[in-house]
Amino acid sequence: MRALVALAFLAVIMSLSGCDLLSEQTDEYVLRGNTMGTSYTIKALHARGKVDEEALYHDIKKTLDEANDKLNNWTDDSEISAFNASSTTNWLEISPPFLEVLKESQRIHDQSNGRFDITLSPLIDMWGFGPGDRDTAPSEVEIQAALNNVGQSELLEIRDNPPGIRKKKAPVSINLGAIAKGYSADLIARTLEKHGISNYLVEIGGDLIAHGNNDYGVPWRVGIEKPDEKGRSVQLIVSVRDMGMATSGDYRNFYLDEDGQRMSHIIDPVTGHPARHNLASVTVLAPSGMRADGLATALLVLGEKAGRALANKLSIPAYFITREADGFATSSSDAFDALMAAN
Repeated sequence: MRALVALAFLAVIMSLSGCDLLSEQTDEYVLRGNTMGTSYTIKALHARGKVDEEALYHDIKKTLDEANDKLNNWTDDSEISAFNASSTTNWLEISPPFLEVLKESQRIHDQSNGRFDITLSPLIDMWGFGPGDRDTAPSEVEIQAALNNVGQSELLEIRDNPPGIRKKKAPVSINLGAIAKGYSADLIARTLEKHGISNYLVEIGGDLIAHGNNDYGVPWRVGIEKPDEKGRSVQLIVSVRDMGMATSGDYRNFYLDEDGQRMSHIIDPVTGHPARHNLASVTVLAPSGMRADGLATALLVLGEKAGRALANKLSIPAYFITREADGFATSSSDAFDALMAAN
Protein backbone atom coordinates (compact mmCIF):
# COMPACT_ATOMS: atom_id res chain seq x y z
CA MET A 1 0.00 0.00 0.00
CA ARG A 2 1.30 3.42 -0.84
CA ALA A 3 0.67 6.48 1.29
CA LEU A 4 -0.46 9.43 -0.78
CA VAL A 5 0.93 12.75 0.37
CA ALA A 6 -1.52 15.60 -0.20
CA LEU A 7 -3.28 18.40 1.59
CA ALA A 8 -6.68 17.79 3.16
CA PHE A 9 -7.67 21.41 2.79
CA LEU A 10 -7.50 24.11 0.14
CA ALA A 11 -7.45 27.62 1.55
CA VAL A 12 -8.93 29.99 -0.99
CA ILE A 13 -8.53 33.59 0.09
CA MET A 14 -11.37 35.63 -1.38
CA SER A 15 -11.80 39.39 -1.76
CA LEU A 16 -14.91 41.53 -1.78
CA SER A 17 -15.59 44.38 -4.16
CA GLY A 18 -17.49 47.57 -3.57
CA CYS A 19 -15.68 48.46 -0.33
CA ASP A 20 -13.33 51.29 0.50
CA LEU A 21 -9.78 50.12 0.01
CA LEU A 22 -7.45 50.28 2.99
CA SER A 23 -4.41 50.22 0.72
CA GLU A 24 -4.33 54.02 0.46
CA GLN A 25 -3.08 54.13 4.04
CA THR A 26 -1.52 50.69 4.35
CA ASP A 27 1.11 48.45 2.82
CA GLU A 28 0.40 44.83 2.03
CA TYR A 29 3.01 42.30 3.13
CA VAL A 30 2.88 38.85 1.51
CA LEU A 31 5.31 36.05 2.29
CA ARG A 32 5.21 32.50 0.93
CA GLY A 33 7.47 29.54 1.58
CA ASN A 34 7.74 26.02 2.91
CA THR A 35 7.75 24.71 6.46
CA MET A 36 6.89 21.51 8.35
CA GLY A 37 6.66 19.54 5.12
CA THR A 38 4.10 21.86 3.55
CA SER A 39 3.66 25.42 2.26
CA TYR A 40 2.66 28.61 4.01
CA THR A 41 1.25 32.00 3.06
CA ILE A 42 1.30 35.08 5.25
CA LYS A 43 -0.70 38.12 4.22
CA ALA A 44 -0.56 41.16 6.48
CA LEU A 45 -1.53 44.82 6.35
CA HIS A 46 0.34 47.51 8.23
CA ALA A 47 0.44 51.28 8.43
CA ARG A 48 2.71 52.56 5.70
CA GLY A 49 6.24 53.20 6.91
CA LYS A 50 5.58 51.86 10.41
CA VAL A 51 6.98 48.32 10.04
CA ASP A 52 10.53 47.21 9.31
CA GLU A 53 9.78 44.44 6.83
CA GLU A 54 13.35 43.10 6.91
CA ALA A 55 13.15 42.68 10.68
CA LEU A 56 9.67 41.19 10.35
CA TYR A 57 10.90 38.64 7.80
CA HIS A 58 13.79 37.71 10.09
CA ASP A 59 11.46 37.16 13.05
CA ILE A 60 8.99 35.12 11.00
CA LYS A 61 11.78 32.90 9.71
CA LYS A 62 13.15 32.50 13.22
CA THR A 63 9.69 31.56 14.53
CA LEU A 64 9.17 28.94 11.82
CA ASP A 65 12.66 27.50 12.28
CA GLU A 66 12.16 27.18 16.02
CA ALA A 67 8.78 25.49 15.54
CA ASN A 68 10.40 23.04 13.12
CA ASP A 69 13.24 22.37 15.52
CA LYS A 70 10.80 21.42 18.25
CA LEU A 71 7.67 19.94 16.73
CA ASN A 72 8.30 18.23 13.39
CA ASN A 73 8.41 14.47 12.89
CA TRP A 74 10.34 14.68 9.60
CA THR A 75 13.86 15.27 10.90
CA ASP A 76 15.85 13.24 13.39
CA ASP A 77 17.18 16.24 15.31
CA SER A 78 13.87 17.85 16.35
CA GLU A 79 12.81 17.90 19.98
CA ILE A 80 9.90 15.55 19.33
CA SER A 81 12.11 13.12 17.38
CA ALA A 82 14.56 13.03 20.26
CA PHE A 83 11.70 12.18 22.62
CA ASN A 84 10.44 9.44 20.30
CA ALA A 85 13.91 7.92 19.99
CA SER A 86 14.41 7.88 23.75
CA SER A 87 13.95 4.52 25.48
CA THR A 88 13.74 5.98 28.96
CA THR A 89 10.57 6.23 31.00
CA ASN A 90 12.09 8.95 33.18
CA TRP A 91 10.98 12.57 33.09
CA LEU A 92 12.45 14.58 30.21
CA GLU A 93 12.57 18.36 30.23
CA ILE A 94 10.88 19.98 27.25
CA SER A 95 10.51 23.48 25.83
CA PRO A 96 7.50 25.70 26.67
CA PRO A 97 6.14 25.49 23.08
CA PHE A 98 6.23 21.68 23.21
CA LEU A 99 4.39 21.79 26.55
CA GLU A 100 1.77 24.20 25.16
CA VAL A 101 0.94 21.85 22.29
CA LEU A 102 0.88 18.81 24.57
CA LYS A 103 -1.58 20.45 26.95
CA GLU A 104 -3.99 21.43 24.17
CA SER A 105 -3.62 17.94 22.69
CA GLN A 106 -4.58 16.42 26.02
CA ARG A 107 -7.55 18.78 26.33
CA ILE A 108 -8.89 17.74 22.92
CA HIS A 109 -8.14 14.08 23.66
CA ASP A 110 -10.26 14.27 26.81
CA GLN A 111 -13.08 16.22 25.19
CA SER A 112 -13.32 13.78 22.26
CA ASN A 113 -13.24 10.62 24.38
CA GLY A 114 -9.87 9.67 22.94
CA ARG A 115 -10.67 10.20 19.25
CA PHE A 116 -7.81 12.70 19.03
CA ASP A 117 -4.58 11.01 20.07
CA ILE A 118 -0.98 12.07 19.48
CA THR A 119 0.39 8.55 20.23
CA LEU A 120 -1.17 7.20 17.02
CA SER A 121 2.09 6.71 15.10
CA PRO A 122 2.21 2.87 15.24
CA LEU A 123 -1.20 2.63 13.60
CA ILE A 124 -0.44 5.37 11.05
CA ASP A 125 2.64 3.44 9.96
CA MET A 126 0.87 0.08 10.05
CA TRP A 127 -1.86 1.21 7.68
CA GLY A 128 0.66 2.56 5.16
CA PHE A 129 0.50 6.29 5.92
CA GLY A 130 3.92 6.59 7.52
CA PRO A 131 7.39 6.74 5.97
CA GLY A 132 7.24 3.16 4.65
CA ASP A 133 4.87 1.28 2.33
CA ARG A 134 2.78 -1.82 2.97
CA ASP A 135 1.50 -4.37 0.47
CA THR A 136 -1.13 -5.94 2.71
CA ALA A 137 -3.58 -4.75 5.35
CA PRO A 138 -2.46 -5.33 8.94
CA SER A 139 -3.94 -8.30 10.76
CA GLU A 140 -6.09 -7.92 13.86
CA VAL A 141 -3.20 -9.34 15.87
CA GLU A 142 -0.92 -6.58 14.56
CA ILE A 143 -3.54 -3.92 15.20
CA GLN A 144 -4.11 -5.03 18.78
CA ALA A 145 -0.35 -5.12 19.39
CA ALA A 146 -0.04 -1.55 18.08
CA LEU A 147 -2.95 -0.41 20.27
CA ASN A 148 -0.90 -1.42 23.32
CA ASN A 149 1.28 1.63 22.60
CA VAL A 150 -1.57 4.01 21.74
CA GLY A 151 -3.53 6.07 24.26
CA GLN A 152 -2.00 9.33 25.41
CA SER A 153 -3.99 9.68 28.63
CA GLU A 154 -2.64 6.34 29.89
CA LEU A 155 0.81 6.37 28.31
CA LEU A 156 2.01 9.97 28.75
CA GLU A 157 2.48 12.19 31.78
CA ILE A 158 2.94 15.95 31.45
CA ARG A 159 4.11 18.44 34.05
CA ASP A 160 4.15 22.22 34.06
CA ASN A 161 7.12 23.12 36.27
CA PRO A 162 9.66 22.49 35.04
CA PRO A 163 8.09 21.66 31.68
CA GLY A 164 8.44 17.94 31.24
CA ILE A 165 7.03 14.76 29.78
CA ARG A 166 7.34 11.11 30.63
CA LYS A 167 6.37 8.06 28.61
CA LYS A 168 5.14 5.07 30.60
CA LYS A 169 6.30 2.58 27.97
CA ALA A 170 9.57 2.92 26.08
CA PRO A 171 8.09 2.28 22.58
CA VAL A 172 5.54 5.11 22.89
CA SER A 173 5.99 7.88 20.33
CA ILE A 174 4.28 11.17 19.53
CA ASN A 175 3.06 12.56 16.21
CA LEU A 176 1.85 16.17 16.20
CA GLY A 177 0.88 16.25 12.54
CA ALA A 178 -2.76 16.91 13.40
CA ILE A 179 -2.08 20.00 15.52
CA ALA A 180 1.42 21.42 14.92
CA LYS A 181 0.60 23.36 11.75
CA GLY A 182 -2.22 25.19 13.47
CA TYR A 183 0.06 25.98 16.39
CA SER A 184 2.77 27.27 14.05
CA ALA A 185 0.21 29.60 12.48
CA ASP A 186 -0.56 30.88 15.99
CA LEU A 187 3.14 31.53 16.59
CA ILE A 188 3.38 33.57 13.39
CA ALA A 189 0.30 35.53 14.45
CA ARG A 190 2.01 36.37 17.75
CA THR A 191 5.09 37.52 15.83
CA LEU A 192 2.98 39.81 13.64
CA GLU A 193 1.28 41.27 16.71
CA LYS A 194 4.69 42.02 18.25
CA HIS A 195 5.44 44.12 15.17
CA GLY A 196 2.23 46.08 15.62
CA ILE A 197 0.30 44.29 12.87
CA SER A 198 -3.33 43.51 13.67
CA ASN A 199 -4.78 42.78 10.21
CA TYR A 200 -3.44 39.48 8.86
CA LEU A 201 -4.14 35.99 7.62
CA VAL A 202 -1.60 33.23 8.27
CA GLU A 203 -2.07 29.89 6.51
CA ILE A 204 0.14 26.81 6.94
CA GLY A 205 -0.81 23.68 5.01
CA GLY A 206 -4.45 24.78 4.96
CA ASP A 207 -4.67 25.56 8.68
CA LEU A 208 -5.01 29.25 9.36
CA ILE A 209 -5.60 32.07 11.77
CA ALA A 210 -7.06 35.41 10.73
CA HIS A 211 -7.26 38.70 12.59
CA GLY A 212 -8.82 42.03 11.73
CA ASN A 213 -9.74 42.84 8.12
CA ASN A 214 -8.41 42.27 4.64
CA ASP A 215 -7.33 45.07 2.32
CA TYR A 216 -10.97 45.83 1.46
CA GLY A 217 -11.77 46.61 5.08
CA VAL A 218 -13.91 43.50 5.69
CA PRO A 219 -13.22 40.19 7.45
CA TRP A 220 -11.01 37.74 5.61
CA ARG A 221 -12.95 35.53 3.19
CA VAL A 222 -11.87 31.90 3.04
CA GLY A 223 -13.17 29.07 0.92
CA ILE A 224 -13.96 25.61 2.26
CA GLU A 225 -12.98 23.08 -0.38
CA LYS A 226 -15.47 20.60 -1.79
CA PRO A 227 -14.10 17.15 -0.79
CA ASP A 228 -13.73 15.84 -4.33
CA GLU A 229 -10.51 13.98 -5.10
CA LYS A 230 -11.10 14.50 -8.84
CA GLY A 231 -10.68 18.26 -8.74
CA ARG A 232 -10.60 21.39 -6.61
CA SER A 233 -13.55 23.70 -6.13
CA VAL A 234 -15.07 25.76 -3.33
CA GLN A 235 -18.06 24.42 -1.40
CA LEU A 236 -18.65 27.44 0.84
CA ILE A 237 -17.07 30.83 1.50
CA VAL A 238 -16.94 32.01 5.10
CA SER A 239 -15.84 35.20 6.82
CA VAL A 240 -13.06 34.67 9.34
CA ARG A 241 -11.99 37.28 11.86
CA ASP A 242 -10.03 36.91 15.11
CA MET A 243 -10.06 33.11 15.06
CA GLY A 244 -8.40 30.02 13.69
CA MET A 245 -9.85 27.73 11.05
CA ALA A 246 -8.93 24.21 9.92
CA THR A 247 -10.40 21.51 7.71
CA SER A 248 -9.74 17.80 8.03
CA GLY A 249 -10.77 15.45 5.22
CA ASP A 250 -10.37 11.95 3.84
CA TYR A 251 -10.28 12.87 0.16
CA ARG A 252 -6.59 13.55 -0.55
CA ASN A 253 -4.61 11.08 1.55
CA PHE A 254 -6.21 7.67 0.99
CA TYR A 255 -6.07 4.52 -1.08
CA LEU A 256 -8.51 1.79 -2.11
CA ASP A 257 -7.91 -1.67 -0.68
CA GLU A 258 -8.25 -4.92 -2.60
CA ASP A 259 -12.02 -4.83 -2.05
CA GLY A 260 -12.35 -1.26 -3.29
CA GLN A 261 -12.93 0.14 0.19
CA ARG A 262 -11.58 3.62 0.93
CA MET A 263 -8.69 3.48 3.41
CA SER A 264 -8.19 6.98 4.80
CA HIS A 265 -5.26 8.34 6.77
CA ILE A 266 -7.82 9.29 9.44
CA ILE A 267 -7.27 6.46 11.93
CA ASP A 268 -9.60 5.85 14.86
CA PRO A 269 -7.38 5.52 17.96
CA VAL A 270 -10.06 3.46 19.71
CA THR A 271 -10.62 0.79 17.04
CA GLY A 272 -7.21 0.93 15.37
CA HIS A 273 -8.84 1.05 11.93
CA PRO A 274 -9.29 3.86 9.41
CA ALA A 275 -12.52 5.73 10.14
CA ARG A 276 -15.45 4.06 8.38
CA HIS A 277 -18.28 6.49 7.73
CA ASN A 278 -19.49 8.87 5.04
CA LEU A 279 -18.10 12.09 6.56
CA ALA A 280 -15.71 13.43 3.92
CA SER A 281 -14.57 16.64 5.64
CA VAL A 282 -15.18 18.84 8.64
CA THR A 283 -14.19 22.47 9.07
CA VAL A 284 -13.78 23.98 12.54
CA LEU A 285 -13.42 27.57 13.69
CA ALA A 286 -11.86 28.15 17.11
CA PRO A 287 -10.05 30.80 19.15
CA SER A 288 -6.68 29.50 17.91
CA GLY A 289 -5.31 27.72 14.87
CA MET A 290 -4.00 24.96 17.13
CA ARG A 291 -7.40 24.20 18.64
CA ALA A 292 -9.16 24.36 15.26
CA ASP A 293 -6.56 21.96 13.83
CA GLY A 294 -6.91 19.34 16.55
CA LEU A 295 -10.69 19.58 16.82
CA ALA A 296 -11.16 19.15 13.06
CA THR A 297 -9.33 15.82 13.24
CA ALA A 298 -11.27 14.69 16.30
CA LEU A 299 -14.65 15.48 14.74
CA LEU A 300 -13.72 13.76 11.48
CA VAL A 301 -12.81 10.58 13.35
CA LEU A 302 -16.14 10.69 15.21
CA GLY A 303 -18.22 11.00 12.05
CA GLU A 304 -21.03 13.42 11.23
CA LYS A 305 -23.62 12.40 13.83
CA ALA A 306 -21.32 11.99 16.84
CA GLY A 307 -19.08 14.85 15.67
CA ARG A 308 -21.97 17.28 15.37
CA ALA A 309 -23.27 16.21 18.78
CA LEU A 310 -19.88 16.95 20.36
CA ALA A 311 -19.63 20.26 18.49
CA ASN A 312 -23.03 21.28 19.84
CA LYS A 313 -22.10 20.17 23.36
CA LEU A 314 -18.90 22.24 23.33
CA SER A 315 -20.33 25.14 21.26
CA ILE A 316 -17.80 24.53 18.47
CA PRO A 317 -18.51 26.17 15.09
CA ALA A 318 -18.21 23.17 12.75
CA TYR A 319 -19.27 22.51 9.15
CA PHE A 320 -19.66 18.92 7.91
CA ILE A 321 -19.67 17.59 4.35
CA THR A 322 -20.82 13.99 3.92
CA ARG A 323 -20.40 11.77 0.89
CA GLU A 324 -23.73 10.54 -0.50
CA ALA A 325 -24.65 8.29 -3.42
CA ASP A 326 -25.69 11.28 -5.53
CA GLY A 327 -23.02 13.76 -4.42
CA PHE A 328 -22.43 15.62 -1.18
CA ALA A 329 -24.64 16.75 1.68
CA THR A 330 -23.83 19.38 4.30
CA SER A 331 -24.71 20.02 7.92
CA SER A 332 -23.42 22.30 10.63
CA SER A 333 -23.35 22.84 14.37
CA ASP A 334 -25.51 25.40 16.11
CA ALA A 335 -22.46 27.56 16.85
CA PHE A 336 -21.48 27.56 13.16
CA ASP A 337 -24.97 28.64 12.13
CA ALA A 338 -24.93 31.43 14.69
CA LEU A 339 -21.51 32.60 13.54
CA MET A 340 -22.54 32.69 9.88
CA ALA A 341 -25.74 34.55 10.72
CA ALA A 342 -23.75 37.20 12.56
CA ASN A 343 -21.43 37.84 9.58
